[in-house]
Amino acid sequence: MLSAIEQLIQRNLADGSDIAVSAGVSQDMIQQAESMLGVRFPVSYRAFLATYGAIEIDCQSFAGLTPEGKVGDDCDVVSFTRYAREHYSLPDPYVALDFQDGDFWLCLDTSQVDAQGESPVVLVSPVDGTRKGPAVAESWASYLTSYLSA
Repeated sequence: MLSAIEQLIQRNLADGSDIAVSAGVSQDMIQQAESMLGVRFPVSYRAFLATYGAIEIDCQSFAGLTPEGKVGDDCDVVSFTRYAREHYSLPDPYVALDFQDGDFWLCLDTSQVDAQGESPVVLVSPVDGTRKGPAVAESWASYLTSYLSA
């Protein structure tokens, strides 16, 4: 899973994409973030956090954690999700990763967990906190792989 993502990151860099990767974070930081949000992150998102921390691709940021920051600081997944919950009524099982052009929150739906410990990536309305349509990906790894492949 992560080796395919790493290959795609390297290919995108070679093709001239502007990609910034933070650095992996500790399991303690991941568990602290989960505790603060009251969720369990899906397996591929936990692996992503441990390996990469956070990523920005051609000015498109996806919320994560950074080793330099304190969990819950300005731009991490905890503060981003809390902001969405407090100001946009994002339901508790959702973990906000991005605000798609101001139209939808890109989220992990942690209320749905498959046999591999994965949760789908979904779009959620910022108006009423409802899910819009089917999942856009079956997991964070499949979403990121697809995004990097485009």
